[in-house]
Amino acid sequence: MAGCRRLARIPEWITTPAARRYSRLAAYAQSQLALTIFSRESAPWTSVSVHPGVCDTALLPLYAHEGDSAADGAACVVRLCDPATEVESGAYYDRTAPAPAAPVALEDRTVRLLCKLADHLVAASA
Repeated sequence: MAGCRRLARIPEWITTPAARRYSRLAAYAQSQLALTIFSRESAPWTSVSVHPGVCDTALLPLYAHEGDSAADGAACVVRLCDPATEVESGAYYDRTAPAPAAPVALEDRTVRLLCKLADHLVAASA
């Protein structure tokens, strides 16, 4: 859901849920943005962020009128997981092709805010 990644903003995550109205689409967009950002981090494993296409799921009515089956979307992810498929770690893929990530995922300020929030949440759960 590439468009959702463009909608998400990290500063909105910092406000408490009680202070703002919950939105399934915003929560999904923020989670996808976080996955895109974290997939770019250095790690001893291969990590990518994938937009499997617009899929017919419970969120579909919030952003589109029709979509591919969830199985078709999953097939894109499975193909990228195949050891025979070359992927670039940290890259963003639109279905199975490399594509530019949403600009917000590359902003230094956004990355710093997400890392600060993640550190805070991990410390709070310890």
